[in-house]
Amino acid sequence: MTPAQASARLLRRFGPRGWWPIRGRYRPRRYAVPSPREAFEICAGALLTQNTAWSNVERALAGLNAALSPEGILRLTRAALEAKIRPSGYFRAKAKKLKIFARWAGDWRKTAARMRAAPDAREELLSLWGVGPETADSMLLYAFGRSSFVVDAYTRRIGSRIGWFGPRSSYDEIRNFLSERIRTTVPAFNEAHACFVELAKRHCKTIPDCARCPLRTGCRTGRKS
Repeated sequence: MTPAQASARLLRRFGPRGWWPIRGRYRPRRYAVPSPREAFEICAGALLTQNTAWSNVERALAGLNAALSPEGILRLTRAALEAKIRPSGYFRAKAKKLKIFARWAGDWRKTAARMRAAPDAREELLSLWGVGPETADSMLLYAFGRSSFVVDAYTRRIGSRIGWFGPRSSYDEIRNFLSERIRTTVPAFNEAHACFVELAKRHCKTIPDCARCPLRTGCRTGRKS
């Protein structure tokens, strides 16, 4: 089973997932480039979701509320920002990341427009303290409408169990493998990543539930179970 076949099968089973949620709302089949306000919320969420569950991120975003903009983040004292995002965990480090990102963002409308087209956008994001490959790709795909595949722990788990790559493959090795085998469009990358997450939550758990998995027949681990 190829990644393209797997993502198509998952999309048929689960339906459009509506990622990235804006203010807690999932919007299936909406692939248009987000507004600047929505794009900044997505970027903030991508930073806050590091090492925590999305439900905690939603609480932190709700705490930021009116301050959810570069100017709003910069106006807050470090202590006030830490208090608002405390539900996301690692709040001191994440407050620092948000401050750095907000300073970089500057005139956000201009920055967001530039990041939608800049050939070195990924490298620029990765140069910011606290922005790793997964966070950068999440921002590119969901906030800036770029076809940049997102690899997370769920993707790594599913792909290694199916047999696409090894469990110790690097982030970029996995990203390149999937990018070359899934149709290179924003909707395709969006749904593939979101469906992999849904599969991991429902079936491809730490202890897999292969019996009901829609990819079982094409999965090396599933066939052995």
